[in-house]
Amino acid sequence: MGNRYGEDLMENRLKLIYDAGSNLFINKGYALTQMRDIAKDIGLSVGMLYQYFTGKKDILHFVLKCTIMPSFLGREFDYPVKPELFSDVVDLIVKVFAANQEQFGQHLKDDAADYALQDMLSDAFDIIAKYGVGLLIIEHNRDSLVELNGYYGQFRQVYLQQVLAYIRIYKANGTFRIVGEDSYAARAIVEVLAWWGMHIMHDAYDRDNNITLEKSK
Repeated sequence: MGNRYGEDLMENRLKLIYDAGSNLFINKGYALTQMRDIAKDIGLSVGMLYQYFTGKKDILHFVLKCTIMPSFLGREFDYPVKPELFSDVVDLIVKVFAANQEQFGQHLKDDAADYALQDMLSDAFDIIAKYGVGLLIIEHNRDSLVELNGYYGQFRQVYLQQVLAYIRIYKANGTFRIVGEDSYAARAIVEVLAWWGMHIMHDAYDRDNNITLEKSK
């Protein structure tokens, strides 16, 4: 019973560290966030926080890896969590970008036959919402995450071009009516999806921490 309680306590604290780290890295920035800020946010002493992670870099990598691999948060760890567990985080993120681009673009190969506009919008939303925390951390920390920002910039451009290609198909078949330039319509769609998929609950001026992704969608 004691061991199980201890494991549950550790898992709960890891979730608190994930939430606090996510919020601070997005809204305060990685460079300005200190271990004491994370500890204060979750009500731990700085010394206790160091029992879980050796520094804020490991917490950053932990948050990023949990974003792309949610099951990572629930695995068993030896403490403090070893930095070696995060050596593959950049490669994993790049693979996630590539896999999502490939999957989202599949229907362009047959001109979106049997792929309705609402289905495209739903899939486009899911990509943003699923990885929103990680994407916002990368967006808000360009100087600290130079390599990842390069990959993210490429991913954004491909994603935008895919949305543009789809709406041109829907425009041609009469499903979608565009007023003005196609490219601006595509950008507007992406920005609306991003607002409801990640900004409103993480970094909007009037954040809604209680809204669910289902309701946003």
